[in-house]
Amino acid sequence: MADFRDVDPRMLRVPPSRRQGADPAKRAREIYLFGRSSVGMPPPWVYEGTDGALVLYNGVTRATRLAKLAPGQLIRVEVIGKLPRAFASEPKIGDLLP
Repeated sequence: MADFRDVDPRMLRVPPSRRQGADPAKRAREIYLFGRSSVGMPPPWVYEGTDGALVLYNGVTRATRLAKLAPGQLIRVEVIGKLPRAFASEPKIGDLLP
């Protein structure tokens, strides 16, 4: 059964493979095409750490765009699994916003 949650995108943790955050060119393209809208956007996939922190697996650019252009707006994410360690010390999307 799917686990969907509404969360502030600024609080999502970036995955270890994307420590630098969203790709600037891809983010610019998404801003041009979609602006601050989340209409039609598939929910980003996240994993949950042992401490409850949500780590993005798919959707770093989407979450970054909405965190930047629509602060305070919640987005729906799909929790696809649990990770065997804590992630609270990892950087959040909000920490990486330009």
